[in-house]
Amino acid sequence: MVLLSYTTVVALIAAFAEANPLNVGASVNLGPSSLLEKVKVPSQWKSSGTPNPKTLMKMQIGLKQKDMAGLQKKLMDISDPNSANYGKWLSKEELESYTAASEESVKQVKTWLATFGIKDGDISRPTADWIEVNVPISQAETMLKSKYELYTHDGTGQTLPRTNEYSIPQSLHEHVDTIQPTTSFHRHIGAQINTDIKPKSSHSKRQKQSTQCDPQHITPACIRSEYNVDYTSKGKAGLAVTGFIEYSASHSDASLYLQRFQSNAGNTNFQDVSIAGFTNQPNNPTLEGNLDTQIALSVGYPNQVSYLAVGPVSGNPNTEPFGDELVNFGNYLNSASNPPTSVSTSYGAEEQALSANYLDRICNEFMKAGSRGVSIFFSSGDFGVGGNGEANCDQGFYALFPASCPYITSVGATQFYNGAEVAAQFNRGGSTGGGYSWHFAAPSYQAEDTKSYAANNLDSSYNGYYNPNGRGYPDVALVGEYYDIYLNGQVQAGVYGTSASSPAWASLVSLINDQRISQGKSSLGFLNPLIYSKGRAAFNDITFGNNRGCGQYGFPAAQGWDPTTGLGTPNFSKLRQSL
Repeated sequence: MVLLSYTTVVALIAAFAEANPLNVGASVNLGPSSLLEKVKVPSQWKSSGTPNPKTLMKMQIGLKQKDMAGLQKKLMDISDPNSANYGKWLSKEELESYTAASEESVKQVKTWLATFGIKDGDISRPTADWIEVNVPISQAETMLKSKYELYTHDGTGQTLPRTNEYSIPQSLHEHVDTIQPTTSFHRHIGAQINTDIKPKSSHSKRQKQSTQCDPQHITPACIRSEYNVDYTSKGKAGLAVTGFIEYSASHSDASLYLQRFQSNAGNTNFQDVSIAGFTNQPNNPTLEGNLDTQIALSVGYPNQVSYLAVGPVSGNPNTEPFGDELVNFGNYLNSASNPPTSVSTSYGAEEQALSANYLDRICNEFMKAGSRGVSIFFSSGDFGVGGNGEANCDQGFYALFPASCPYITSVGATQFYNGAEVAAQFNRGGSTGGGYSWHFAAPSYQAEDTKSYAANNLDSSYNGYYNPNGRGYPDVALVGEYYDIYLNGQVQAGVYGTSASSPAWASLVSLINDQRISQGKSSLGFLNPLIYSKGRAAFNDITFGNNRGCGQYGFPAAQGWDPTTGLGTPNFSKLRQSL
């Protein structure tokens, strides 16, 4: 799981900006400015100086969307397996009828930009509800009545130019949801290689079913056998995994992996898709990128796999434009004519490091993608209730975003031990991530589960550590320990994390999508209303383990849904046949 905290031509563009400064346009009275967003800087981030005022940044302005309440109602209808409208996903044009910003909003924001000399030709519109413009930091400070600082992370040295608050004219508040990059703080942790960490022996464990699974070497054959995968794809469903923060994946390593673990794959490999300026660098692969692509290619075989390399490019390994990347990822899914039917992302940030406006806006981007028939999976984290692994939880457990968004399917991890499947315990004191959102309320499809779990399993010692009314995550789980992966031509054994579980789940769903498409049906799209209702019986309930973190025991696994392994791990055959 990667926790996250401009392009390589920034210097050239900044030089151009210096030589051609933006001229303030004609005076327009938009009224007084007032605060739009403000956050408390996370304790791990310390002010470390002032950014170069000439550094160019891409200002992303999220415009208010026309009818998000109507879209939410529509999504819950077409994703309900008991509805006559189930699977009637929206086209790009139909989606825009709900989400396009009003002409008045576009006009007002452009008028505001024009007061700073920004003309129509300087503006880009990736979708009908976003405006983007390149400005130097000094210009952004003037526009947003804010002061940017460099913030450095205590543990990693990663540095971000950020502000903890900003203001725009009060008259624009009804037209703008959020402006980024401003108030988002995050750091990343990549997939890891495990040491010999085993859970303590206990009772009431789900027994491992397959004799093909060596618990120290998880392979595609193991996954297919353990989870009762009884369908061979015809290659009709698109499947994607993402590469954020300039993480790349190797085609040659993927070939070696398939030769060893999927020998019938021939010359199969993944396609590269470049988004917002970042292009996959296959000669400089990362463990994370290789893990995601190799699992998807094998478990989802022969569905076509795409590696979505998501920019912008920072040009500096110590900076992380994760907030920008989430925006660009959502815009890609919502603007593509033919988006993938399932997509996995192994990146996230603590909710507490992001503003409320930003959380809502990005989560709504995934609601939009779900309405187009895309099943979106995010890994739930590798530090249990401890967020990114460094918090002390003295003010409550940490929730991870986008895993906590109610419009995605969050994936936790299990491991096999002594013939049983249990909640995963990782190296570095971590465990499968999960908990309750502090920001998002429990959605209707899940509300009874989250309340029941708390009532039956949590005593008063948990009071104040979680939000009993919050969205619970993960939704599902799958083995996330001891994967064998190729990196730079060599096998890396013991790779672990929910970074492995999430692409495996997305791959299994792509197989079901393939069957449905082959039968003339729609893809599964937004998955959660289905799995919490009609598909519930197709899960192996994981009842042993916990998601310890930040020095705390965390939440215990229990019968039914729990914030450690969700509904459990899949019985693929039952899930496929339940549809």
